[in-house]
Amino acid sequence: MASVVVEFSAREPARLARWWAEALGWQLDTQTGIIVRPTGPGVPLRFVASARAKTRKNGVHLDLRSESHDDQNKIVERLFNAGARFADIDQSSDVPWVVMADIEGNELCVLEPRKVYTRTGPLAAIVVDSLDPRSDARTLATATGMELAGERSEFASLRPPSGEGPFLEFLESASGPEGMLRVLAE
Repeated sequence: MASVVVEFSAREPARLARWWAEALGWQLDTQTGIIVRPTGPGVPLRFVASARAKTRKNGVHLDLRSESHDDQNKIVERLFNAGARFADIDQSSDVPWVVMADIEGNELCVLEPRKVYTRTGPLAAIVVDSLDPRSDARTLATATGMELAGERSEFASLRPPSGEGPFLEFLESASGPEGMLRVLAE
């Protein structure tokens, strides 16, 4: 079975990888490329060089887990102090999560506490814009052995069979998973 890897295209891949390693409390590995490896449940984040600048919202983003509302506030403050900025992706002003962007402008969300993400580690979910969420989820489930956790016409979610590690969530979007991040099954 293949495993999931999130790949960032970055203008400064080593700098961005260091930022994400610190943000998640994971380890930076430069032995076989620039990879941030989880120290517990998670998926590797790979960083590759790109001369192309980010010009629009990514079709893939990461959702970070919090354990309490106080913890959510602390994560937001820590990320902001590390260079993240608040982002507007046309979200409603009453959503319980906080939308931010990393130091190269890649969107991320700091989620309010949710029981479903209790065993994910610091990375709750990898969220992918999809033209057909259910089809994409089934394809990746077959390739990776992940289990279907839920689906509706506009949403499908996979979780690792162990119950530990981030969910892979597909949201219906007219544009699909374009941008500076992509999900790979290797």
